[in-house]
Order: sequence, then structure tokens, then C-alpha cells
Amino acid sequence: MKCPFCKEEMKTGTISQDRYALKWVSEDANKGLLNFTPFIKGIKLTSMSNLTVKVFHCEKCRKFIIDEDNLH
Repeated sequence: MKCPFCKEEMKTGTISQDRYALKWVSEDANKGLLNFTPFIKGIKLTSMSNLTVKVFHCEKCRKFIIDEDNLH
């Protein structure tokens, strides 16, 4: 994948979960430690059946990109 910022080739890798599923939560809903509860709505990036998410990394721009189509 080409970086949308600098157009260099990005490296492919994964981010894996530890104890809790990784979840994206908007700043509007971010309530500190409450993000770890299952009651806060967000986009789950990992689950107990899928412990990793595919991630693209640009070393030049220091950006990570997660394609939501790769989550399931």
C-alpha cells in the first residue's frame, strides 16, 4: 500500500490485543477508564476470535493506517 501522505510504500504488520479487545472510541465518547467497559460504543478492532488487526505503517511519515475492511 502506498502512503496517502508521502506516496512511499508502507510496511504491513499487525497490532495484537493483550487482556482487552482493542477498540476505537471517538473523542466525544472518550470517558477515560470507562473505555474498557463493554458499554461504551466504538469500533472493535480485535476480538477473542480475531486477536490481531492488519496495519500499514509508513516509517517516513510515522503514520499507521488500519483498513476497516480488514477487521472481519
